[in-house]
Amino acid sequence: MSNYEKGNEGKMASISDELSQKLMARHSSIEKLFEEFFFMTKSHDFIPSTPWQPPTDVYETGKDIIIRIAVSGLQPDDISVLFSDHILTVSGKRSDDSAHQKVCFYQVEIRYGYFERRIKIPKHVDANNIKATYENGFIMITIPKAEKAFDSAISIKITY
Repeated sequence: MSNYEKGNEGKMASISDELSQKLMARHSSIEKLFEEFFFMTKSHDFIPSTPWQPPTDVYETGKDIIIRIAVSGLQPDDISVLFSDHILTVSGKRSDDSAHQKVCFYQVEIRYGYFERRIKIPKHVDANNIKATYENGFIMITIPKAEKAFDSAISIKITY
């Protein structure tokens, strides 16, 4: 065997060992994930520590910036809309007021608890004429564009 072949054989063994270690580590983490999921060996906190963010559309028309946020299951009084320093903040809380005792979860997709959506508005707007409406589970916020900046904070009442 030539010196070239001996040198490459050592490199191949090293690469093979490294690859084996990576695969074993990956396999171990996948096993742990399945164990936690199927046998519930890890305590899960269903109340997230960070606010959830409802799905949101933001678009512009000739005169306005429109924000549409999906917040089904809430009343307008449960939602706060604030505009300050070019940031629109929509926040609130969705409570799980279901009368049923939950023994076992098969699927959990609906988010509960505090939510907050902060949207940077890149244009000058007329904050005094921002309108927010609530209908069929959606908040529709209409922000008229303006020629000059607005510098103070304003709370927007949601109508329905």
